[in-house]
Amino acid sequence: MSKVFVHASALVDEGVEIGEGSKIWHFSHILSGSRIGRDVSVGQNVVIGPDVAVGDACKIQNNVKPL
Repeated sequence: MSKVFVHASALVDEGVEIGEGSKIWHFSHILSGSRIGRDVSVGQNVVIGPDVAVGDACKIQNNVKPL
């Protein structure tokens, strides 16, 4: 995940795949088994998962919880 930005306050569980160019912002949590596509922006305070797939080039706004 060297070409991925994950803010220091964000949590990314084991078993998560994040595509190149994606950004995970403040206080977000990506739960295990989830797959984030390329060039995705996950806003602050977002919870994704478990086992959720997000396609390429998506923008998930602040405070959204796709479960």
